Amino acid sequence: MKKAAYVFATVAAILCFGLAFVIISADPSHASTLIGHDAILQGGGLGHMLQASPAILALRSKLTDLTSRAEKKRGELVDGLSSEAARAIEQDHAGILAEIEQVRSEITTLENAARSAPVTPPNNQNIDAEQQGILAERTRSATIDELAARAGVADFGREHIRAGTSVEAFRSALFEKLFDKDQSVKTDSHVRAQVGQDQSETIRSARIEALSYGLGAPMPKDGPSAAARQFTGQGLIDIAADSVNFRGRRMLNARDIDDIFTRASHATSDFPAIFEGAVNRTLEQRYALAQPTFRKFARKKNFRDFRPDTVVRVGDFPLLKKVLENGEIKYGSFGEGKESVRVFSYAIALNISRPMLINDDLGAIADLLTSYGSSVALFEEVTFYADAYNGKLADGKPVFHADHGNLGTASAISVDSVGEGRKAMSKQKTIDDRPMLANPARIMLVGPDQLTNAEKLLASITPATVSTVNIFSGKFELVETSQIEGPGWDLFADPASGSNYRWGYLDGYEAPRVRMDEPFGRQGFSMSVEHDFGCGATDFRFGYHNPGKPA
Repeated sequence: MKKAAYVFATVAAILCFGLAFVIISADPSHASTLIGHDAILQGGGLGHMLQASPAILALRSKLTDLTSRAEKKRGELVDGLSSEAARAIEQDHAGILAEIEQVRSEITTLENAARSAPVTPPNNQNIDAEQQGILAERTRSATIDELAARAGVADFGREHIRAGTSVEAFRSALFEKLFDKDQSVKTDSHVRAQVGQDQSETIRSARIEALSYGLGAPMPKDGPSAAARQFTGQGLIDIAADSVNFRGRRMLNARDIDDIFTRASHATSDFPAIFEGAVNRTLEQRYALAQPTFRKFARKKNFRDFRPDTVVRVGDFPLLKKVLENGEIKYGSFGEGKESVRVFSYAIALNISRPMLINDDLGAIADLLTSYGSSVALFEEVTFYADAYNGKLADGKPVFHADHGNLGTASAISVDSVGEGRKAMSKQKTIDDRPMLANPARIMLVGPDQLTNAEKLLASITPATVSTVNIFSGKFELVETSQIEGPGWDLFADPASGSNYRWGYLDGYEAPRVRMDEPFGRQGFSMSVEHDFGCGATDFRFGYHNPGKPA
């Protein structure tokens, strides 16, 4: 923006200053009433302006130099400076700014004097054609030289003076040159900024990866990436000190470490982003290792927002009907049932103590994050079985209910009782009360009390006689959860073909995340683990429950 403003300000100056030459060259006879012989260049209005031009040019050059010095001085203010050093830089910067204002005032004074100087030729002096030509050439050369000097391209102006370019043509050429120069500077600056930004992002990502391994994230088989390898083994103190350019880390006492973490907590430091990124990466990977049991038989679908999401249970596609002789095709209809499920936001705070920071104890923090990864998975498990497992549907009845045809008579796990469950699922109807094409049971869900009995039933044993054949060997996937108490047991369909339940996350948040709540300080810092999770019952046809009996 500054460069573009400079270009257009220069063009405006070109237009104003070039007006004098246009008047003279358009009517040389009229010029004789405004400008005399060489004496006019020495003492008239134009001569006064030209005599003042070197002084103005010198001041403009000085102004450019002062502006550059001010920018450099301002760039000396960086993180890590003592208050005394920062104050000294600010005072020097203020002095340069005052000098800039003084130079600008002097330039304004000279320009006003040039504009207000009278233009009066000597009395009764006539200018012949030759003298007019000399005057016009001097005016052309002086004007082009002045415009080129103001634009900072003096050599470019001298080339056009030697080539005999008119002032009007030179103004156009100068505009094009300044525009091209501005675009070149913008492109070069953008490339340098982009390279610097990319390099900074690469280093930050490499540090996040390296620190995450120290915090307990699983290490890839091939080891860390090439970029992260140089940072592996670094502790929190190393990263915090690097982020604030702290030197002399060989002998650090507790006060030094406190000071480093306090300074590293500022927004200008990379440390908060690196630490938070590493914690999130570690928590996400630890969370992924823990798999809640409900994912085996419930269907996943994420939520767009926090509003209740209506799940439309569409019945089977209408059966085809014979086309009548007149070619009429009859319309079918869909049956619908509506269930509503929504996602909620959950969070808990945890604390990284000051002793952990001073001790640089990555192991303690890693243990904390590992436990939180499995704790979030356990939270999902508890939430699902409490809210969705036997939750009420739109008809006001729980998932497993006699009216739904999916609740059996209390029986121990046996070939006969499991057979009754399979039969009940196969007899389920579509919403439009038509038989389903297929609804096979593929999963058996039990609690700890029925685990052994279920394993006995599903074990693959070579039968001695036909009557002892285990018809269910290899038929079911056995899933055990501590959330089911007592002798009850369930059968479920493969969720790919249909499920009684839905679970999911808020779109874009597929795992728990950590957010820093308070700045780093002398008493440690806190952060919150946040998670957006939703689950609910959506159907009843794809499961069967038996209250069970001890075998």
